[in-house]
Amino acid sequence: MASNEKITLEELNRRLADPAVTDDELQGYFLVDEAKSGPFNPVLAINPQTVSIPSTPDARARSAALLNSANFIARLRRRIAFNGRVASGTYKGPILVSEGDSWFQYPFKLTDIIDDLMQKYAVFSLDAAGDTLSNMYKQAEYVQAIESTGASIFLFSGGGNDVVAGGNLAAHLFDFDPSRSPAAHLRPSFNMVLDEAIGIYSKLVRQVAKAFPDVEIICHGYDYTVPADGPWLGKPMASRGIADKKFQGAIACVMIDRFNEKLSLLAASSARLNYIDCRNTVAETEWFDELHPTDAGYRKVADKFAKMIEALSKKPRDVAHKTDTARALRSKAVTGKTAEQALPASRVSTSARLKGGPIGRSLHVGINSVDPAHYAGWSGPLAACEFDAQDMEEIAAGLGYDTTLLLTNNATRNKVIDHIRKIADDLQPGDIFLMSCSSHGGQVPDFNGDEVDDAADETLCLYDGQLLDDELYELWSKFRAGVRVLVISDSCHSGSVVKAILPGTVVSAADPMARAMPPSVAARTFRQNRSFYTGLGRSMTGAEALSVTRAQDSPISCSVRLISGCQDNQESLDGIGNGAFTAALINVWNHGQFNRDYAAFHKAIQMQLPRTQSPNHFCIGPKNPIFDAQTPFAI
Repeated sequence: MASNEKITLEELNRRLADPAVTDDELQGYFLVDEAKSGPFNPVLAINPQTVSIPSTPDARARSAALLNSANFIARLRRRIAFNGRVASGTYKGPILVSEGDSWFQYPFKLTDIIDDLMQKYAVFSLDAAGDTLSNMYKQAEYVQAIESTGASIFLFSGGGNDVVAGGNLAAHLFDFDPSRSPAAHLRPSFNMVLDEAIGIYSKLVRQVAKAFPDVEIICHGYDYTVPADGPWLGKPMASRGIADKKFQGAIACVMIDRFNEKLSLLAASSARLNYIDCRNTVAETEWFDELHPTDAGYRKVADKFAKMIEALSKKPRDVAHKTDTARALRSKAVTGKTAEQALPASRVSTSARLKGGPIGRSLHVGINSVDPAHYAGWSGPLAACEFDAQDMEEIAAGLGYDTTLLLTNNATRNKVIDHIRKIADDLQPGDIFLMSCSSHGGQVPDFNGDEVDDAADETLCLYDGQLLDDELYELWSKFRAGVRVLVISDSCHSGSVVKAILPGTVVSAADPMARAMPPSVAARTFRQNRSFYTGLGRSMTGAEALSVTRAQDSPISCSVRLISGCQDNQESLDGIGNGAFTAALINVWNHGQFNRDYAAFHKAIQMQLPRTQSPNHFCIGPKNPIFDAQTPFAI
């Protein structure tokens, strides 16, 4: 058949089914239907210049069926190539499983990243143009595929739909204002879209890392796109009066930067997640459309993947690769199961500390009595604070934290402060610090002027003196950016003890089981140690005090999350085996069976406590969507 002669639909079907016919040879038979395409979801049309389509209802139906199966056909062709490579007996390289969007599978029209990588590697492809992060995680096909193939590397591409707001970018832009910077034209809602996406992303990569302790994960951020007059960038921007192409490009750069920054943070917080920064890789002339590179552009990105794959596979794997095609194809049967249901039971780790992942350090403070010498003759006897600390340490140790336990007379100001400072110095971005404290809560007068609402600093009553909320905030400022700090506080008036108490606080100790220093004792303690607390307060009038008064501007670099025993105007109750709040927390935790996020954890604890004691969930510092989405205490 001459190269310029049209082929029939039947002949096109035959060529699609023939693995000897390359994707390059098939490109000319298809066009992109821009009107029907979605972001990262190209819809193909048959090229009437190269394929003869009779104008009969039957022919039109067969044509539509062929196009609807484009993703399936492309996946099947890749599956045949994968099985042929590993069955040859000569392949000694790594086995790869890939899951992704149209950067990993752009059927027939473009030679995408996976097309390039398959020239050298055995890649079991699950990729589908238009697939979304939530759908990939929900179906979790990759879990069965990694198990079936014995893959050592998992390639992942996702989030592109979210970067362009799912085709609804205009809703997340302000109207053009020459006084605004490009970044200022993005509404806060755009960050919310990215945060939600990165939360799903983090669950997906943690799921793989947890199920397969020896599998390396490779992901990528997208490159700086070039807005044209397309429906995903150029037209939505123009609808807001943003017409200048350079200004459009500057906004697109901000969008891409924000996504890459979140992916970089995720990589630091995840086990064996290797992030490829693709920015400034694809030239301006190497874009097929607003969202997809040309073949040459994809090849440059694929080269970065290949370098990463080689770095992770320095020694060839001289093993018998699994080639059970039936088992591999059964990965499709995972569809419909939740991500957790899809995990093979034999590969699930019980620890939140994953191989090759970030580290966790924890400090657990439990004080059943205080030093009467400092507290004006008051010993403040409590029953269950030490038990709380011991039980929280047991949870942390079981999850892989490096733990420290300080009980009663060992829980001095100097020891607690020194431990936190040392941990702050040790932890790197992505690591986590867990601090639990069960003790009395108290107040001292404010001397640095940062407590404008109630003129009092809230405190944790350590054995030989109180620890001010100002001091805690100053300690958080010592942690590096990207570190997660989780504080579990079971003391009275602890709703925001990591920062500052809210106005309207009512301090009392009417309940003999309450973990509150009585006001009369608080007054005597302050008068007895006036110079000490006055000195502490006045010493905070520098940068530390400024950081406290500017809390809403996130002056600290780490992300701090507090789950406390009660609100600021409430009291936490002591108990026999545990404090009421800690007992509820342990019950909800249920030996690690609780698998939802922190917001759900807080709500579940709240449901188990009386109305008079409502636990608080309070965050300060930079927003960390990975931290938000994780299960409680996850390292």
